[in-house]
Amino acid sequence: MPLRYLVIYDVTDDRLRNMVAEALKDYGLSRIQYSAFIGDLRRHEVNALMADLRAIIGDAPENVQIYPICDSCFKGRREVGKEKRYQMPGEGPRVVFP
Repeated sequence: MPLRYLVIYDVTDDRLRNMVAEALKDYGLSRIQYSAFIGDLRRHEVNALMADLRAIIGDAPENVQIYPICDSCFKGRREVGKEKRYQMPGEGPRVVFP
């Protein structure tokens, strides 16, 4: 059964940052901020994603964090300010989760 995950990253190298973002999109995650993605993954997909991210980052001093988000926690989220569209050049529109 899939679980919702929040993935945030602090990657300073432009090439690596783009590769991380592409990997997250390849796993079906949606960008919710410039360095944050969210989406549903199964356990084996999380494990595969982590392996892919390790291969991308290697020994570089970069950081990616993956958090499981339960439904009740996600429903309790709050936003301040106007909704933004975090669409990078060449990306489709942001998917908004209900």
